[in-house]
Amino acid sequence: MFIHGRPTATVGLSGRHLQMTRRIPPAPPPPSRPVTIHDVARRAGVSTATVSRAIGNPGQVTEETRSRVLAAIRATGFTPNATARNLRARSTKTVLVLLPGLGNSFWNVIINSLEDVLSEHGYGVIFGDTRNDPEREAHYERLVRSGQVDGLLLFTGRLPHPDFIQLDRTIPITLVSNEVPGCPDLPLIGIDNRAAAAEMTRYLIGRGHRRIAHLTGPHGHPEAAERIKGYRDALAGAGIAHDEALIWPGGFDPASGRRGAERFFALADRPTAVFAASDEGALGLIKALKDRGLSVPEDVSVAGFDGIEYSGIYDPALTTVLQPRSELGRLAGENLVKRMDRSAPPPPPARTHLACTLLIRDSVGDGPAAGRKGALRANRRAAT
Repeated sequence: MFIHGRPTATVGLSGRHLQMTRRIPPAPPPPSRPVTIHDVARRAGVSTATVSRAIGNPGQVTEETRSRVLAAIRATGFTPNATARNLRARSTKTVLVLLPGLGNSFWNVIINSLEDVLSEHGYGVIFGDTRNDPEREAHYERLVRSGQVDGLLLFTGRLPHPDFIQLDRTIPITLVSNEVPGCPDLPLIGIDNRAAAAEMTRYLIGRGHRRIAHLTGPHGHPEAAERIKGYRDALAGAGIAHDEALIWPGGFDPASGRRGAERFFALADRPTAVFAASDEGALGLIKALKDRGLSVPEDVSVAGFDGIEYSGIYDPALTTVLQPRSELGRLAGENLVKRMDRSAPPPPPARTHLACTLLIRDSVGDGPAAGRKGALRANRRAAT
């Protein structure tokens, strides 16, 4: 039996007939052909050459044209043959990012920001943790020399090899945060560490502190060296004599803060404030001071540098220098993308220094020079 041209099945049930309709599925359609660049070009109303430029060299087309091409790619489901395109262009569409330590929380915002930029321009990223280890650096040097990456973002403040600077003639290198001594021709995206450290030290002086210690960053680290200079600049500008006993070797980690606390308690004439070269060092110091019965800022003030996320939720919330980390990552990525674009002249190797901000929170109080109340706190601290 058929209903409207469709076959049905009739089943007997208690002398009655139950009529059921079963639809025969249509035959599967013939396989569709793959979407090609010609389909994208027709949908976007441009030539195939324009589609290629919009994908591989977006700087050669207008933003409006690129938006139309990207919309057509999404609508058609087109997948560019990246391997073939990269071989023709002698490009890997891969960038190497070398950092001195991926475990430090300072880097996360910068990494996320620069990866967004690189991904938007079609680049993948390899992250390398050198740990300032020559053997690890040599491994990444071989990776670069073998032509497996198109560009290098260098955060370490040192070259993996003395001859590495010669690679910038063929593989663009952009420095981020840390300048490499003796390499003035490499572009740098960073901050003025010396000026920012001086500003924080002047803030502590303005709060009435005169005996201010500095917990440094790692020995030989370019940023750490600049922050020591800024600290000394501010002391000299305020007519405060420099005391070498108040410069404590440290690092960019909480363990350096604990070592700084040992220095603090070993002094007969203790500082009323400590300026740490990193937030992690400052937070480690505060923890060690509190473990020994001192309160921050009631007994001693502590300031940091970086503006990492959990510095604001610690007890007390840390007064610190806020680095524009998201902008650092964005500008570093954009600079390297421009330098890897072989269709346009590279930008000049400029030094870009972004402004920092003082985050005034709860870890700094008034010092002895701010009045009698500060002097009473100093007496309490000396008796501890």
